Amino acid sequence: MYCVSYKFTLLSNNSETRRQFIEVWSALTDFFRDSCGALGSRLHYADDGAFYAYAQWPSKAVKTAAENVVPTESFGVLRMKWAELCGPSEVLWEGEVVADMLG
Repeated sequence: MYCVSYKFTLLSNNSETRRQFIEVWSALTDFFRDSCGALGSRLHYADDGAFYAYAQWPSKAVKTAAENVVPTESFGVLRMKWAELCGPSEVLWEGEVVADMLG
């Protein structure tokens, strides 16, 4: 399994923006799971006011192949909404799972 960890900083950090961000993040996660082979993701809200997530993929090859998937029109709408809510995403780390104790 291959995982990627992200940090997301909202442009306006209020309860309505956070709610909208969670909805958009959830819909984008559904797209990557349903259309690209992702295994899913978890989203966390931290004391510093940022959101942190990690996405799981069956392999790095599947994640890389997802970059070439043709987005749907609804995906484009979600990405535009994302840009209204969130600054640039930061990839904090990525790599292969070497031990899994969540299970």
